[in-house]
Amino acid sequence: MTLPTGGKVNFLAAASGKCPVCGQGRLFKSYLKVADSCAACGQDFKAADTGDGPVVFVILIAGFVACAGLLTTFFLYPDWSPMIHLMIWPAVAVIVSLLLMQPLKALMIASQLRNKVRD
Repeated sequence: MTLPTGGKVNFLAAASGKCPVCGQGRLFKSYLKVADSCAACGQDFKAADTGDGPVVFVILIAGFVACAGLLTTFFLYPDWSPMIHLMIWPAVAVIVSLLLMQPLKALMIASQLRNKVRD
């Protein structure tokens, strides 16, 4: 996974699912499946392996959001039933996790490109 000569990595493009090198092609061919290469610039993504890196950040962020929301509403609305909390906050954690997984995986791939990580 090497950058073209003089190539820079665009982290904002990566976070939006575009090629981190050219910003034009798609980084993913499905929700979390990384494309083999960029259709626009030909950047090879086959060696990109993020492992569990993005998952750790997703768990930490989604867990914080859900726990902070739970504690806040628990004290602000003491008359709410525990069932309401059990319906809201696990769903929030799942939604936040699904929203963060692809951008964080893309940022990890861009970071690997930037730091010239090899197999």
